Amino acid sequence: MAAIPPTMKAWTVVKNSNPPTASSLRLRTDAPSPTSPPTGTNIIVKVAYAALNPVDLHLMGVVPAWLPFRKHPIPAMDFSGEVVALGPGTASSEASEEEKAIKIGTKVCGALSVSPIFWGSGTLAEYISVPKDLVARVPEGYPMEAAAGMMGIAGQTVTLMVREAGGLGEGKTVVINGASGGTGTVLTQIAKAKGAKVVAVCSGRNEKMVKGLGADEVVDYTRADKKLEDVLAERFGGDGKGKADFVFDCAGSQELYSHSPRYLREGGKFITIVGGRSQGIVPWLRNGLRPVAIGGTPRPFSLLGLTPAGDTAREVAGWVEKGWVREAPIDQVYEMGDALKVSLVIRNGAFVSVSVNANGCGGLRRTRSSRASTQRGRLSSRWLLVERMVVCVMQSVLSVSSRVYDG
Repeated sequence: MAAIPPTMKAWTVVKNSNPPTASSLRLRTDAPSPTSPPTGTNIIVKVAYAALNPVDLHLMGVVPAWLPFRKHPIPAMDFSGEVVALGPGTASSEASEEEKAIKIGTKVCGALSVSPIFWGSGTLAEYISVPKDLVARVPEGYPMEAAAGMMGIAGQTVTLMVREAGGLGEGKTVVINGASGGTGTVLTQIAKAKGAKVVAVCSGRNEKMVKGLGADEVVDYTRADKKLEDVLAERFGGDGKGKADFVFDCAGSQELYSHSPRYLREGGKFITIVGGRSQGIVPWLRNGLRPVAIGGTPRPFSLLGLTPAGDTAREVAGWVEKGWVREAPIDQVYEMGDALKVSLVIRNGAFVSVSVNANGCGGLRRTRSSRASTQRGRLSSRWLLVERMVVCVMQSVLSVSSRVYDG
């Protein structure tokens, strides 16, 4: 078992702000390291890369940093790194074969759920303590900076979308809105690997990249002469026979759903992962409950969310090993000390991996990001609505409390 220093480098939230500023997000060099040896089935991971998502910025701005149990809270959910310590419960006979293969020195990756983030134990640090069943092994030879995001929120969200779609394969046509984003780039590759015809929606400047991922056609949503919905309606015609089987919305567009009968066949599925400011309550009420007789859209509407899990991360790793997911575009390299610059890039629509290793280098993965919320597996619409209502109320209360506290 490697010696773990008593203190470590970590970015901490000292004041709520979205985007974070120099006065709200600070780099500490004396943050306490996780307790070693870890307890139960936990493991300690020396973090190589921590990927940041828009939800991380959102939580930095919403969950009060001054709460007593959130002393020096560390942000971020996604990570990749090396196992340096194992808890006594990790040798359980009930562990899966995949979990038993995780030992000291194993390279792992995954994502935390919202709960540890709420308590202030995120991944933008040199060391993290995490349940063993939450991680996956990094595929042999796969870049660690890519693994942090691919097997993190972005990649795991795609597994949820594929499960919800069902029947995604040969002879199917899919429209992917936000195809150049963190989730969209993975989904494009998976849909193509399964044999579907992919019509990708992104900006013209990303067309070459998206076609390189396997898209058969690209629709430039930035065209000034026509609305996206009109372009898609022209592309798919009006007879219904040539319409799409699935529309995946990774960017968030109410109009895309409202006009979907023009390009999504009857019985086709519209699947989105974007809940918006209301945490999905408004779009679910508007699209999931409103009858067609009073203006509802006559196409099924699914609003999904994800809670990260080890089996989900391992499913994505399996895609990588099969060659179904080949690309994880990385544009630029940042040092750990440049986290504030990185947060501004996310604010402008990018997905980011930042290195927190001993050498202090870091990778920035530049893509259009998707805003997925969190809940394990496929949730029924009823429980998804209840969960999002609770989250929305909690955020409102905490936001008011924060303003009162700040004076």
